[in-house]
Amino acid sequence: MSSNLAVDTGAAWLDERRSLEDMADEHRTAEDDAMDIVRAALSRLDDDPGALFEPDMLERIAEIRQRNAADWQRIRADAKAKKVQVSELDKLTRSVSSGDGSELFPVVTPWPEPVGGAALVRELSDTLRRYVICEPEVADAAALWIAFTWFIDEVHVAPIANITAPLPNCGKSTLLEFLETFAFQPLKCDGISPAALFRSMDKWTPTLLIDEVDTFLRDNEDARGVLNSGHRRNGFIIRVVGDDHEPKRFATWGAKALCGIGGIANTLASRSIRLELRRKLPHEEVENIRFMPADLANRLRRQLARLQEDLSSDVAKARPEPVPGLSNRSADNWEPLQQIAEAIGGEWPQRVRSIALVITRMDDSEQAPDVGTELLKDIKTVFEEKAVDRIFSTPLVNALHADSEAPWNTWNRGQPISARQVAAKLSDFGIKSKQIRIGHETKKGYLRQDFEEAFRRYLSAGTPARSETTKQRFGNSGLSAIRNETKGHRVSDGNNPKPLNQKGCFDVSDTATPFGDEELF
Repeated sequence: MSSNLAVDTGAAWLDERRSLEDMADEHRTAEDDAMDIVRAALSRLDDDPGALFEPDMLERIAEIRQRNAADWQRIRADAKAKKVQVSELDKLTRSVSSGDGSELFPVVTPWPEPVGGAALVRELSDTLRRYVICEPEVADAAALWIAFTWFIDEVHVAPIANITAPLPNCGKSTLLEFLETFAFQPLKCDGISPAALFRSMDKWTPTLLIDEVDTFLRDNEDARGVLNSGHRRNGFIIRVVGDDHEPKRFATWGAKALCGIGGIANTLASRSIRLELRRKLPHEEVENIRFMPADLANRLRRQLARLQEDLSSDVAKARPEPVPGLSNRSADNWEPLQQIAEAIGGEWPQRVRSIALVITRMDDSEQAPDVGTELLKDIKTVFEEKAVDRIFSTPLVNALHADSEAPWNTWNRGQPISARQVAAKLSDFGIKSKQIRIGHETKKGYLRQDFEEAFRRYLSAGTPARSETTKQRFGNSGLSAIRNETKGHRVSDGNNPKPLNQKGCFDVSDTATPFGDEELF
């Protein structure tokens, strides 16, 4: 009896599964049919310019827009190529609501007349400085970033707007509110879950605005990967969905603004344009953004919409030269803003280049190398200040510990970095310790020549220039004479250099191994 029940239950389950699969196949067939009909309408636009705007066609497009963001973007792109007023198509097919009957992304009707892009971006920047205390370069960068959000379909890189300040009450949330007022399809989503985050990006391609990002990322580590992946147009993540845990691709491409105190993760910072604010002085005054005239905000939004209509093809075709002096990633971040600048003309093609250099210098994340690069830089300093071409492992590690401002004294969970850990980091650059001879001793150590390739590749660009007088950083393991930039001369007197207050000169290892790792090298 029980076996018959099991068979019947299994058969019912299979019938239900087949029924669901048949429904899914029918749904996919209906989707394909709808897309084929729209493609046919697009193909005859030259003969019938109103083919896309028939009521039944608009209904199909609206369904596609809600169901499949990728297909909707293809329709938009094809319509633009056919000189269709895409803003009108946006308005007539928009049906996204916030759940209370109101529109999540209110329709912005383009300004009825052509607008001067250079003057519009300048007005945006000047308007921002009425409400936020910031450097002129920061305001100009924010204005260009706002314009970039309207051209998200025409660019290939989406730099994050990293709104930051060292302390509270510096205007960060006000700047975020300003971006929300003027950016394309703004979606402010404090406290959003990672799952809702990537689904929102996939469905709507909004301008994502996240406040208190330091708290947000601390509680949602997975969200960092989502934000990182949307830096380029083809960015996506894969997640399993449904009871069957089927893998599905979610597009994460889109504009994003992150607001918080202090620095953000290096992976996010390298994909960002840093908009750093400062606290206002007693004599500095700003207006309250809540009282921004409604007609001003409405006019600027409409003019941005018109600018997008008129210049979309110019922005898409712009191929600006990278700003000299920027790293590859930084140059990528500034590329879309340069595209906007070239399209609007006026002061902006040159202005954006100077802005990029100023903000890059202000950006601590650009100046702070990653751990591997920092280690290479400090080891290069050890070789230079000791004027040697080889060094044993223990004196090298001791020299790294000697700099109280470097991270190596507390690298190992509050303990100094060990020789083993130094070797592990250097192995990433293809550098290995080996048996070397110094004087009468032979031990594991490093040759300067083995570092030359890494020094050239990773320290030649962006390494801060050395001061005219070399710092005596390694007071416990070097020599007392201080060299200047003129080779062969000393700044100190003519006496022979004496070892400092350590156990000996740099090329003699201690008999004791302070961290227990020397035997491994």
